[in-house]
Amino acid sequence: MKKLLAVLTIVCCFGVTAAFAVDGADLYKKRCSPCHRDGSESSKAGGDVVLKGQTAQEIEMKLTGYKDGTYGGAKKRTMERMASQLTPDDIKALAAYVGSL
Repeated sequence: MKKLLAVLTIVCCFGVTAAFAVDGADLYKKRCSPCHRDGSESSKAGGDVVLKGQTAQEIEMKLTGYKDGTYGGAKKRTMERMASQLTPDDIKALAAYVGSL
């Protein structure tokens, strides 16, 4: 009985965690796609930066740098403003999604 209770507790914990996990694709669609489109092209507003082909580690480093002000190019102010609204979990989810494009 104790083993069953322990297993059910673990399953419930993982289920709750998964239910609150950040959806990188949805976040990308809402926050990034207006400028970076589908990732394989970019509008002028996106600084002509193509995201497709970049690794999750590169994207995470860049978004974190925008957030803390240590990274940026021509669109630094825009990206700092966008990144300032992201949580660490948002950044990881976005990085994983963009890295999979």
